[in-house]
Amino acid sequence: MAVPDTGRYDIREFGAQSGSDDSNTEAIQTALDECAGTGGTVSVPPGTYVTGPLRVGDRTTLHLEAGATLRFVGDYEAFPTVKSRWEGWDQVGFHPCLLVDGADTVSITGRGTIDGNGEYWWQFYGEPESTLPDGLQDRLAEFEAQNDKQDDVSSFTHRPPLLQVFDAENVTVSGVTLRNSPFWNTHVVYSENVTITDVNIENPAGAPNGDGIDIDSSRYVRISDAYINAGDDAICIKSGKDAEGREVGEPASQITVTNCTVEAGHGGVVIGSEMSGDVRDVTVTNCTFTDTDRGIRIKTQRGRGGVVEDLRFDQIVMRRIACPFVINGYYFTPLDSDPEPIDEGTPLVRNVSFSNITARNVETAGFFAGLPERYFEGISFRDVRIDATRSLDATDLDPAMADGYEQTHGLFCKSIADISFRNVELRTPDSPALRVEETDDVTIDGLDVQRSADSSASSDEPALSLSNAERTRVSGCTAPSDGQFLRASGPKTDTISLAGNHGSLADSIEIDDGSDVRLDLD
Repeated sequence: MAVPDTGRYDIREFGAQSGSDDSNTEAIQTALDECAGTGGTVSVPPGTYVTGPLRVGDRTTLHLEAGATLRFVGDYEAFPTVKSRWEGWDQVGFHPCLLVDGADTVSITGRGTIDGNGEYWWQFYGEPESTLPDGLQDRLAEFEAQNDKQDDVSSFTHRPPLLQVFDAENVTVSGVTLRNSPFWNTHVVYSENVTITDVNIENPAGAPNGDGIDIDSSRYVRISDAYINAGDDAICIKSGKDAEGREVGEPASQITVTNCTVEAGHGGVVIGSEMSGDVRDVTVTNCTFTDTDRGIRIKTQRGRGGVVEDLRFDQIVMRRIACPFVINGYYFTPLDSDPEPIDEGTPLVRNVSFSNITARNVETAGFFAGLPERYFEGISFRDVRIDATRSLDATDLDPAMADGYEQTHGLFCKSIADISFRNVELRTPDSPALRVEETDDVTIDGLDVQRSADSSASSDEPALSLSNAERTRVSGCTAPSDGQFLRASGPKTDTISLAGNHGSLADSIEIDDGSDVRLDLD
């Protein structure tokens, strides 16, 4: 029923009607099926069209004109069971609202809106299973019978994502608004060559698991010029969970994020904690993050395994954020723990670069914690400005999601090998502004520590604290007019090299008893 010689499939020609509560699923799906493989376009004219879940096939463009809305029904019975990936494991669950599955050369375009009617699904989240409708209880029991990981993944996460691109290639999503997702908003999994550009992604703050964009074991993914206001993390990068994720072994790789604006949410760009299949070669540039709990966050834990490596974050501005920089090897586990044997479940983070970044009106400057049995490696800061003078409020963060750092303003590092700070400015109301523990190869070149006007720090508190930090090099720094620049402690603290500084830093260094520190002044 396409218009002759145009390849255009108007859903109204298949019986779709706007402005009615009646479902248009059959009409719209028929148009998509007729178009599949032709290289044509399924057109959604202005108006609101209620529909059940839809599937887009090969060589199809789904175009929503300005003023057009696809609104998905609030009825769990309309969503069949499908195989998918949920929270890092291959499982079954509800059919996504809009699904691109196993298809090649698909575009979703236009200035219209795709609305997941999330309010219907959110009402079930966190409710005792006995209070749910009988039919929904039956569906969840069906999922539990087919999934063997229900102890770790709550049944209530089995709500459909709004848009899922699954095992697909050459997919473009552009121009549209995607809002009110029942679960994650846009999920790209096991796919290749995917472009998401010039989209608006909108989930309210209370939307459970309301992530913006999740890139999951996919490669050659480009996200650009997007506005994201998410109920959870804005942009997530994942690659499977624990032993199964390592066995599947599909990394998330070759990913670029540029020119994106994030307003509110748990994190601007978040990697993990499902990263067992590796995450590598990620570049994030020219973005702004405002009113998010974290800015850039990498999270993992023992048992995950996998490697996160070769990440670049450049030209980013952050404002009103609890903690702008987080690399955490202790997600959901205690920070203070003894080393454990290294095995396939021991994760690693290495080669992460932060440059040309400004973070203002934040609470805590940063938190970096590797594992004592496997230090995270190669973390670098260059040309970074952090103004950590926002009032600390532990209630700002969900305790279940806390990274484990103390509620202090400074930047904390532990169990890191090879970390550098070049031309970094830290402004805090308390000291130390930079605290380094159990860390090797620390390079500090041009660190500028400023205390805010309302500083509560006493003059005998150092700007920099080293505890069991081997091989520290300090250059390009200025001796303070009063007070201490550095305090060193711990039996493992070895050599502190001071060269090319302004003034005599040696006069403002305190070495605690029990430390056998050698000062190299050349």
